[in-house]
Amino acid sequence: MSLGKGRSFSMESKVYYGEYTLEHWMNLILKKNIILPDYQRLFVWDKDKTEKLIESIRKNEFVPPVTIGSYDKGAERENLILDGQQRLTSIFLSFLGIFPNKEKYKKKIANLIDDNDSEIDIDEFDNILEWSLKKLTEKGNSKEQILSHINNDNYDEIPEISLEFLRSHYLGFCYLVPQVTGGESVDEFYSEQQRYYSSVFRNINIQGETLLPQESRKSLYFLRDGLVDFFEPEFSKTIRINDAQMDFVRYVALISHYEKTANINKVGYRYARRMEKLYEEFIYFVAYGEDSDLFSSLPEYVIAEEYSNKLEEVGEFMGVITNQIVLNSIIDIDLVAFGLLKYTIFESKKLDIESMDNLVLDLKDEIQSFKSDMKHTKNPNALMHLRNRIQRSYEIYSRYMK
Repeated sequence: MSLGKGRSFSMESKVYYGEYTLEHWMNLILKKNIILPDYQRLFVWDKDKTEKLIESIRKNEFVPPVTIGSYDKGAERENLILDGQQRLTSIFLSFLGIFPNKEKYKKKIANLIDDNDSEIDIDEFDNILEWSLKKLTEKGNSKEQILSHINNDNYDEIPEISLEFLRSHYLGFCYLVPQVTGGESVDEFYSEQQRYYSSVFRNINIQGETLLPQESRKSLYFLRDGLVDFFEPEFSKTIRINDAQMDFVRYVALISHYEKTANINKVGYRYARRMEKLYEEFIYFVAYGEDSDLFSSLPEYVIAEEYSNKLEEVGEFMGVITNQIVLNSIIDIDLVAFGLLKYTIFESKKLDIESMDNLVLDLKDEIQSFKSDMKHTKNPNALMHLRNRIQRSYEIYSRYMK
């Protein structure tokens, strides 16, 4: 796919407005005529907010319209839910009469882990910690099918809205259809279309629920489809610090940045209060393959999109280490991740498994050393502390690679 920025056309859009009955919205969801793009956030509303939305609709109060985007995939089109996921999911849950109970699920999994020596697959138990509208529609294309495939222990009952209610109440929409002016390259059209929708998504404030930087940035990963699983590898989704997922892009961006600057004191220079901007620049750099004053090129196997085996190997190393080191803060995971990712991904080296116990001891000692420094623990995101963690992680891992 051509990803160059030298385009001779522009992407605009026609916008159509209207409204559908709630029944029609539910049918669109069940038939998957409208879908969530992969970069959409998870469902985050609580039961109280869902009930208030239904009450607002019942009283015919204003509810913001849903934004749908027409996405051209060549042989077919998809209608993407760009804004309104939380509203549509809340209505859909009320249509089903259920609501996910995350606390109940967490307790069940914790008890299962305590009762079993071997590792369990949490997805097997209808994992609702990473729950979205998409999860429900994967269970069936009718209300009856979905309800027959849910794990009742994970859900609470909520007031079920009637068919009469669905047919007599409406929710508005605006429908975006991108239009191209000038230019003839199909590859560039698809690239520009993706840029357009990434921009739309990032500029939308979803019902007052502010997106976390990593959630907002996720839409940029799809600027180049073949690298989505590199920007967010599977193993990173299982590593969490205070309920936040490991930010893999942050690590590879800073390592690439350090490789380019060749000076630890220049890492993050001029980006101290806007590090998210640096990470976004890295994604654009990788997606469009242009030269950069900020970043060193990724290894060829990554650019060629042949990285899956390497990431699987890295995930195994990370799993062994994090089974012995509890990740309670950014200090813990930075010491564990920076050196490991530098040597395994950027230099294609391997950990000396026989020395793993000594590596873990060294990492634990260094983590404790940093945490004993009150200035460091009070402001771990300060550049001087970040740079120290990068350097020390590199130094430790350099002794255990081959």
